[in-house]
Amino acid sequence: MGVLREGVSDLKTAPTGLTDKKNPIQVGVVGIGFGQQAQVPAFRSHPLCRVTAICSSSMDRAQRVADRLGIPHAFGDWRELVQFPAIDAVAIAVPPVLQPSIALAALERGKAVFCEKPLATTAKDAEILLEWATRQGVAHMVDLGFPDLPAWKAAKDLLDKGAIGTLRHITVVWQVETYANRVGLSSWKTTTAEGGGALFSFGSHTLHYLEWFAGPIKRLHARLARAPGDERPGDCLAMMNIELSSGVAASVTLSTHAFLGNGHRLEFYGEEGALLLTNTSADYMRGFRLFVGSRSRDSFEQAPTSELDPINADDGRIPAVASLVSRFLNWIRTGTPARPNFQDGSRVQALLDAALRSDRTGAWVEVHW
Repeated sequence: MGVLREGVSDLKTAPTGLTDKKNPIQVGVVGIGFGQQAQVPAFRSHPLCRVTAICSSSMDRAQRVADRLGIPHAFGDWRELVQFPAIDAVAIAVPPVLQPSIALAALERGKAVFCEKPLATTAKDAEILLEWATRQGVAHMVDLGFPDLPAWKAAKDLLDKGAIGTLRHITVVWQVETYANRVGLSSWKTTTAEGGGALFSFGSHTLHYLEWFAGPIKRLHARLARAPGDERPGDCLAMMNIELSSGVAASVTLSTHAFLGNGHRLEFYGEEGALLLTNTSADYMRGFRLFVGSRSRDSFEQAPTSELDPINADDGRIPAVASLVSRFLNWIRTGTPARPNFQDGSRVQALLDAALRSDRTGAWVEVHW
């Protein structure tokens, strides 16, 4: 069961639920990195909710952020935030190795949960979270936001309509130099066991959106690597060969230490044409362009697309998170399930586990749907 049961046994109580749906949904955010940078403004962009509390690893740090952002309550221990009666939903932005314990504690108290990706560091922990969320009947979501981008939706629509004929193969190349690798930082972001590294950071998105675009993954072969002389315990390069259930092949190269890398690029090749999604900007979520090529034109032409609503002009992650938050809040209000949820997060975790197993054994690994 991984780390999941650590520190939560004292929180087993009956689910609280939401009793007064006329009031704004009260949200508590755990984490002051991505939590304050993206989750807080994303939740605040919706009139259905109010960010009531924020939590850090120390009370002093949490209070400074709360004062600066105008958040009423600050906590130095996530257990206190989860137990706070005013909180209806908990948004979590901590290292993946820590996320399951917090999410489970919130679920045990009947609170809705919004998690970052990957959902956990093991498939078993992800499965337990899915079981609890389903049992409690509360809203649950994972921040896998690329399919919400307008350019990606346009590409998906073209694929579904057969615009490039029968799909033959897919190539994904995502090569950038992250801050942690640029400065040689040693932290959870560069430690595979804690949920860092190229596979967990980028691969969690990639494995999810490959299935969203083209259907279930049947098997995969993965190799993880570090730069020569880099002794940090995390991969900086993840390479995967993938076979989809449809028979379509995909090749994936993910790098977090690629100085002047070419950004994020997806190529779809069919019998009658090709699609290209590419983003060479420094913003992970904003700046994608879609190109369509066909045999009749014998070249690529850029397709008209748009961006998500510009909630924050400086950080494209915020409108992407806000798009998911909108469905999450609607689920809380109406009881209508939405995606990507813990089922998607659990599926991604199973694929990540398969990639780790393949890297250890050097063999292809079957993945059952």
